[in-house]
Amino acid sequence: MIRVGGTLGCLLVFLFGVNKLFAQAEPQYTQFMYNRYLFNPAYSGSNNAVEFALLHRSQYVGLSSTFIATQAFNFSSAIPSANSGIGLNVVNDLIGYQRSTGITINYNYRHKFKWGNMAIGLGGGIIQTALDGGKLRTPQGNYTSGVNHQDNILPDVLQNGVAPDFSFGLYFNNEKYFAGAAINHIILSEAGITSANGGKTKLIYSRNLFFSGGYNFKLSNKLELMPSALVKTDLVKVQAELAATFTIIDNILTGISFRGYTKKTVDALALVLGARYKGFQVVYSYDANLSYLTKFNTGSHEISVSYRYPIKKKEIRGYFYHNPRFN
Repeated sequence: MIRVGGTLGCLLVFLFGVNKLFAQAEPQYTQFMYNRYLFNPAYSGSNNAVEFALLHRSQYVGLSSTFIATQAFNFSSAIPSANSGIGLNVVNDLIGYQRSTGITINYNYRHKFKWGNMAIGLGGGIIQTALDGGKLRTPQGNYTSGVNHQDNILPDVLQNGVAPDFSFGLYFNNEKYFAGAAINHIILSEAGITSANGGKTKLIYSRNLFFSGGYNFKLSNKLELMPSALVKTDLVKVQAELAATFTIIDNILTGISFRGYTKKTVDALALVLGARYKGFQVVYSYDANLSYLTKFNTGSHEISVSYRYPIKKKEIRGYFYHNPRFN
């Protein structure tokens, strides 16, 4: 993983000592239960609607003088006549002086069973990464007259790289539950940037697996409870999230979320609050950090805005013709 900027910049000397680097971990989202498109290309059109969504997350506020933030945009739509769904995802991830922007087009095929729907989805697109080498600082560097990291691997100026990106997913849902499994970066995405000596340094986006699910319990006419979970892994490390969210009178959203499953993986406890009105939904969440970083940041903030427009099924109208010969 690469975490750059502020007090973390000194780690770059070690990290850039080789010509192949693993890029930062996948972006973190607290509101995974409301923004399922972020992980799974098979989600598009699962609600038989046209959807638009925007999300912004500021992570570990105060940890660094530079941003650790993520923005996402999604458009998706069901295609009932073809039993399909399409979607467009744009994710912009900032960690210090590194930026990664992914643009993906998704397509899935859906099949209806008695117990619900199953979708198989594929996503394809690109990842564009940028590293502003002119703002990096190394312990042995000389910056009195220009930028000289005294490291031939580090770039001295802003560098960009592009790589192809593909994903695959399965998604199951009905009115009460959802469940999904997905893998991203199926073909290892390697974005090359030019180093100070003119060589290429590769930022590698490793494969990640995502497993998610939730079930909606109707506690009364005015109260619903949805426990949900997300497990993600790169087959080296695993992280899990558990959440319990309530829907009150069909338009007030609230709940809590906990990230971690062992002492070493505990990261945050989050509070969620939102509202729905005529297809619009706004949700805000605050993560109170519980890890060893708690002394160095004031938590994380996330807000999402979405709009859903149901696709109405065309009704076949019958026509009657009166024939006086038949009564």
